[in-house]
Order: sequence, then C-alpha cells, then structure tokens
Amino acid sequence: MKRLLLLLASLLIAEVTFAQPGNAADAAAAARLARQAMQTKGFTVGTAGPLIVAFEDPNCRFCHQLSQESAPLIAAGKLRVHVVLVAFLKPDSEGRAAGILQAPDPAAAWAKNEAGFNELAEEGGYPVAQPSFETDRTLRTNLDNLKAGGQVATPTLLVCKKGQSTPSLLRGIDKGQLQSVVAGAGSVTSSGGCSAN
Repeated sequence: MKRLLLLLASLLIAEVTFAQPGNAADAAAAARLARQAMQTKGFTVGTAGPLIVAFEDPNCRFCHQLSQESAPLIAAGKLRVHVVLVAFLKPDSEGRAAGILQAPDPAAAWAKNEAGFNELAEEGGYPVAQPSFETDRTLRTNLDNLKAGGQVATPTLLVCKKGQSTPSLLRGIDKGQLQSVVAGAGSVTSSGGCSAN
C-alpha cells in the first residue's frame, strides 16, 4: 500500500528533470532520444515556432494538460510539438494510439483525442483500433526508445533551451510552466541537435 501511495504521489507531482549541459552522458542520451524520436513515425502539431518533441500516451492526463497548455502557443505560431506516441498506461492505450497513428491525419486524430479526453476516467477520446503490424512495431520502438532514455514517463519532452546544442530532457512539466520552458527555445533537429529559430 505504501508503494502504491508513493507511486500515486509521484504521478500527481510532475517533476521537471533537465539533462545537465555539463553531463556528457545525459546530453548524449537526450540527443540519441531526440534523433530516434524524429526518425520514427510521429506527427507534428503546429506550423510555426520552435519545435519540441513530446513522448505521450493517449490516456495520459498530464499529456492532456500539456496539450491544453500548448494549444494557445500553437495557435499563435509560437510552438510546434512533434508527438511521439507510446502506449503503456492502460490496456486500451495501444489501441487508442494505433487509431491515432493509422488515421489519415494523425494530428487531427490527436486533436479529437484531446477534445474528447475524459479527465475522470483518464481516457483519451479517440476510438480504439486494432494496430497493424507496422503500427505495433512503431509503438514498441517508441516505448523502447523512451526506456533507453532512462525512464518511462509521460509526457517526456525534449526542448532546445537557448544557447544549447543538445536538447534538454524533461520528464513531466508543472502546470503553467510550459510558456517559460519554451521561451527563447530553439528547435529540435532531425539529427538530434538544436537549431536557433
């Protein structure tokens, strides 16, 4: 029971953990995770602004909070989010993630998932689908990449802070903190590095 309470407490208190620029192992892990995230099947929400990477489970309430907080920044052209779906929180996470990835427009399917998110049940609003072989492989690869990054937690973000050449790795984000985190941020590149905007 004590373990369960500690687990629940850790889930309720989103803690931001940055890779330290001076720690070569953390910086290398963040760069590798960013490179892998940009090479796997995902989708980008937004058309202008710095690009961050977000590993998200469609049934994650903290991911839903991130979507709500990022929506005005995306609408204003101040942020783009490259979403990499993982599926581990609930038994139907895989089917919901598959439905989104297999949709003709995954970004629109993600928007529908978030618009219909049931906060009490902690469930996304997109219909569950049977994953194709390719989608199943993508979801497994995404989860393996997240595990190799050091911790399976959603949302896990990769953000290029001002002046950095390697993205910072954030596990969770406090409510109301997104705007300050992305202020002056650069974009994650396909090679896993950072570029200025």
